[in-house]
Amino acid sequence: MSFLTKIFGNKAEDLSHDEADLALAAPLSGSVVPLEDVPDPVISEKIAGDGIAIDPESNTVCSPCDGTVCRLLSSGTAVAVRAACGLEIYIRVGFGTAGLTGQGFEALKAVGDSVKAGDPLLSFDPSVNLRQQQSALTTMIAIRSTAAIERVTSASGKVSSGDPCMWIYLKRPENQA
Repeated sequence: MSFLTKIFGNKAEDLSHDEADLALAAPLSGSVVPLEDVPDPVISEKIAGDGIAIDPESNTVCSPCDGTVCRLLSSGTAVAVRAACGLEIYIRVGFGTAGLTGQGFEALKAVGDSVKAGDPLLSFDPSVNLRQQQSALTTMIAIRSTAAIERVTSASGKVSSGDPCMWIYLKRPENQA
C-alpha cells in the first residue's frame, strides 16, 4: 500500500457499485486495458464516451446488459445495445478492421432484437482477424450523447465474459448543468 493510499484511501475501491444506475458485464473474456492505450484517438481521448478495452481471449461478443440492439455495422465488427435507461453501449472488435469488409465476423443478432445480458451478439475468427488488423482490442463505450453520465468505474485485470466489469452512474436532475 502506497503512502498516499494510506492517507486518502483507494477511491476506486471505496465506490459502492450498488449505487450504480447500470452495471455492465464483460462482453468477452480477456485482460482489461486502459482506454488511453487504444490506438484510436476518438476512443483513447474519450470523445465519444467512457468505458473499457479488453484484450480478447475469447471470440464471442455477448451483450453487456438487457436491452435492444440499436446499431450493427454491416461488417459485423461493432454493435450497440440500448439499455432501458436509454444509454447506448457501443462494442467494437479490433482496430484496423475496416478493410476486412466483414471477413471473419458474424452478426448473431439484428437491429431491433431484444437481448439479455450474456446473449451472444457477434462472433469472430481470430485466425483471420488478428493477422490483418492493427489491434485486437475490443472496446465497450458508454456513449456520452445518449445519457447524462456522471461517472464510469471499471474493473481491472482479467475478466471473464459475463463478469461485472463496468458501472455507470447517471447525473441526477439536480446535478445536471
